[in-house]
Amino acid sequence: MLLESFATLRQKANDAWEKNAQQNRRVVLFHALPALALPLIVMAINLFLEGQLAGTGGLSGIGMRSTLETIQTVLSSAIRVLLPFWQLGLIYIAIQISRGQEVQPQQLLAGFSRWGAALRLMLFRTIQYTTKIFVGIFLGSAIYSATPLSGNLMQITEELSSDPAYAEATLEELMIALTERLSFWDIFLCYGLCILGAAVLVIPVFYRYRMSDYVLLDSEKPGAFAAIRESTILMHGNRVRLFKLDLHFWWYYLLLLIAGVAAYGDLILPILGVRLPFSAEWAYMLFAVFSTILQLILYYLFRGQVETAYACVYDTLKTPEGGNETL
Repeated sequence: MLLESFATLRQKANDAWEKNAQQNRRVVLFHALPALALPLIVMAINLFLEGQLAGTGGLSGIGMRSTLETIQTVLSSAIRVLLPFWQLGLIYIAIQISRGQEVQPQQLLAGFSRWGAALRLMLFRTIQYTTKIFVGIFLGSAIYSATPLSGNLMQITEELSSDPAYAEATLEELMIALTERLSFWDIFLCYGLCILGAAVLVIPVFYRYRMSDYVLLDSEKPGAFAAIRESTILMHGNRVRLFKLDLHFWWYYLLLLIAGVAAYGDLILPILGVRLPFSAEWAYMLFAVFSTILQLILYYLFRGQVETAYACVYDTLKTPEGGNETL
């Protein structure tokens, strides 16, 4: 089934969202608070623990250091494990909203109710993406090395290998020296080809599996691999169309990027020559809080409608008599 036009999908999504907009927005906000606040809380705790670790030097502090480091590891790992399942809950309620149903906060736990299949799905996709990324990087670097583009790199490498000052240098020291001597254009070409190679291999697979979360959450029966197969079928002939739909939301993804980059203001501003009137620790936390507030605003204003639009895409692909206009 081919996707409907963007205008049709957007109208469907808006109509479904506005049917119960106040409750929908409340549930999305309920989802956003832990999704954004918990990483911030863990960040603050880790920053506090780092300060405590600084005062546990010597043999007498080994036990305390071990305990504090374990707490840091457990907290960070818990967030990385739990949040993906929590994010699935937002997809689930978006599916319900797109079908005109009223949603409740407890439905956000849908990802945890299918945790086994969801975990297998996440692991499968991660392996697929990681493999494609490594292969793409290898191909990009091979193309760079096998063409005249790498002439300057080869010349500098030869100079370093014959320089007595670097005869006993470590690999890290050699890489630093190599990077310092390369021009911006050389570095741009090298990294650009690697990124391009990874993107060429990963993007088609990403869109092939794009509907797998929706398939998994929409029924209690499909397992991870059944969801992958169903997503592949649904996305056949629609990957480019869905990519075009993503482009229609460029403004939303740009705002998300700006909100995310704001978290690194403590690093960016000094590079621009702006001196901050407080310590590095406070700057780190303040910009993290600022970034979180910006993301929360985006969640509240736009995230629900955007997710509902993608849920409408899923319903269109699942419906035999769905639309057939191209985007």
